[in-house]
Amino acid sequence: MNFQQTPVTRPPLNDFLADRSWKLAVVAHRGAWHGAPENSIRSVELAIRNGYEFVEIDVQATADGQLVCIHDDSVERMTGQPHVVAQSEAADLTGLFLREGAGGENAEFTSSLPALLGDLLNVSSDRIYVDIDVKHFRDLEVVCEYVRSHQSRHHVNLKTEVATPKDLEYLDNLERRTGLLIKPVLHVTGDTLETFLGFLQTRPTPLVEILCDTWTTFERYAESAHRAGTDLFLNTLDEVPSAVVTDTPSLSDPDQGWGRLMRQGARLLQTDHPEALKKYADSKAEPASAIQGL
Repeated sequence: MNFQQTPVTRPPLNDFLADRSWKLAVVAHRGAWHGAPENSIRSVELAIRNGYEFVEIDVQATADGQLVCIHDDSVERMTGQPHVVAQSEAADLTGLFLREGAGGENAEFTSSLPALLGDLLNVSSDRIYVDIDVKHFRDLEVVCEYVRSHQSRHHVNLKTEVATPKDLEYLDNLERRTGLLIKPVLHVTGDTLETFLGFLQTRPTPLVEILCDTWTTFERYAESAHRAGTDLFLNTLDEVPSAVVTDTPSLSDPDQGWGRLMRQGARLLQTDHPEALKKYADSKAEPASAIQGL
């Protein structure tokens, strides 16, 4: 299925998050990789054409300080070559052909090449929001400095894991210095719940990504986030679910999967099946007459 929608011009990300009229933003994990190599420019272009609100893209620095969009420490899964990103120069990586989809030895090679972050952001522009997953904490500063000077900076957020008040202070300083939205990623468990609930009060933020150990933990955090005006970014990836809801069961029963999260107020869902999630979200959207009260 391919939606092939007409691309729209999107407002700055902070304005989008402040708008309470929309119900769900579809986040395509590593881009629309079912029709293109993951993290590639093609995967972003397809996500734009299909009308998804976000792409999630992985970024890390090469040995010569360039920023390349690759998930693994090595490019072997996606290119068949054993190069380690942090030990390679960008030119040695960006000339390699990417395998289709999520790669692996059985995936066909394509004409797509690994993307530099700047080239990918030039394509995304103001047509789709980009959730930048900085794969290594050591690269966070250099990614921030690059993104802050890019024309797409108002349509981008970065993310990094937060575990302690010291981490939180670091994010505060980095946000003030760069003017960027840096999304904290929290592992919320029974042991950390109270600490992270406190974060909602000490550091108001428009957006947070959480990974919860149980549904009960998620419910408690979601209620507090709603009161604080903080949007939740959740994963429904089969391998890394945010709140026990995963993609595969959601495909057969979306009301008890994705819909369950939406009913708890989650408005940003990251999935490996963005077409199916968008179809479900569109089926739940209120018609224009209802919105206008006609």
